[in-house]
Order: sequence, then C-alpha cells, then structure tokens
Amino acid sequence: MDLEVSFGSTERDVAQRMPHQISPHLVPAMISKSVEPPPVPPTQEEVSSLLETVFSSKTSQASLDASYALTSLLADSVGFRGLQGYGVLSEIRKAAIDKKSGVRRESAMNALGALFERFPTKQPTSEVVFLCQDAGMVPLALDALTDKGAIVRESAKYALDALFATLRPEALVIGLLPVLVEYLGRKSGKWQGAVGALELLGRMADRAKIGMGSREEEKNKEVLRESMGKRLEGLIPVVEGGMHDLKAEVGFHLLFDGTDMY
Repeated sequence: MDLEVSFGSTERDVAQRMPHQISPHLVPAMISKSVEPPPVPPTQEEVSSLLETVFSSKTSQASLDASYALTSLLADSVGFRGLQGYGVLSEIRKAAIDKKSGVRRESAMNALGALFERFPTKQPTSEVVFLCQDAGMVPLALDALTDKGAIVRESAKYALDALFATLRPEALVIGLLPVLVEYLGRKSGKWQGAVGALELLGRMADRAKIGMGSREEEKNKEVLRESMGKRLEGLIPVVEGGMHDLKAEVGFHLLFDGTDMY
C-alpha cells in the first residue's frame, strides 16, 4: 500500500515536508575583501628623469617641485630602499660638491630638503639612511652652509631645519648628536659649518628643557635630557675647544650653546 493511501497524503504533500534546498536568493552572499595590489616600483628611467629635472630646472621653485615629486614617487612605492637603490643619494652628493655649477649645488639642497621633510614621518627607517649610511647626508648640508652662493646656503639651511623638525627624540640623540660632534671635531671644517652644527646642538638643548607640554612631549624631553646628559662629558671638550676659534661669530654661538648645555 502506498504512503499516500495509508496516511491520506499525496506525494506532493510528502515532498513539501521533506528537507529542501535553499533558494539561490536566500544563500548568504560571501563578502570578499578586496586586497589592493602593492604599488608598482618606478623604473630607473623615471627616477633619473626626475633627478635631471631637479638639477636642470631654470627656477628654484621648479627644482623644489621636482624634488617633492621625486620624494612622493619613492615614499609611496619602494620607500627608503629607493634612496640608495636608484642612486638618489649618490646623485645628490655629486651635485652638492659640483664646484662648477651653483645651480646644481642649490638643487642638491632642494632635493635633500624635500627628502628630509617628507621621508622620516612616512618611513622612520629613513632616519638611519640619512644619518648613518652613505657617509651621512648631514655633513653635506653643513658644508653647503659655507657656499659662496647665498641661495645655496639658504637651501642648505632649509634642509637642516626640515630634518631637525621631523626627527624623533631617539634619532636626535642616537643619530644626529654623534654626527654633529664628529663634524665639530674636524680640523679642516669651515667656521660657517661649525656655526650650523652648534646651532643644532643648541636647539637640541632647548627642546630638552622642562616645560608645560603634554605628557608625551615631556616624556620625549626626558629622553633627550637623559641621553644628552650621558654624552655631556664628551660634548664639553668639543664646545670648549671651539672657544679659541678666531671667528667672532663662532665664539658667540659657542658661548650661547655652551650656556644651554650647562
């Protein structure tokens, strides 16, 4: 006897009571999380073209614009690795010491300033590259403060100011401070570069002063004070040694910065 006769049900009734598949429109949609592809590294030709624009632009603003474009291209793709991988720092160094072209020396400082201004905040590892690798780029900018061309000196000051403003407290002490001390210990250095180095030391001392800043700011100042205190024994001879410099301006800065350190 069929089921439909014994239970008074039809095959259709039984089928309706049997488990059934969920309609397609009721199936939960799988949400796929799109993954952005990694940025495409620029070609050597692209980087070289921008460098050429930096060094050959007819105006300072055009050179600076190209410097920022180069910085963005690297920072948004390969990062700090591109600074040496594409030969950017070596090209800047070559231009910075080109005795025949004041335009190239100024442009080198523009490029360095753009890198100093933008890279450390986006890629903190670049601090190591700027301060420790490739013979360091800070002495290059300090030497440019001695240039005969006023516009080169201004561009060098811009670069140093940009770097100082973006370095973290740890980088100031571990990276910048030793560079400045070593620079001041050079016997062949020019007095304008020494003044620039001493100004940076004075600004470090100012930044470390106890104030009424936020908790984070005061914590950073404490890091500076402790680190500079540990190195003070080595700093005092450097400062005192410069007291005998014949240039009055150097003597003034030494006295001013020495007071801050003590």
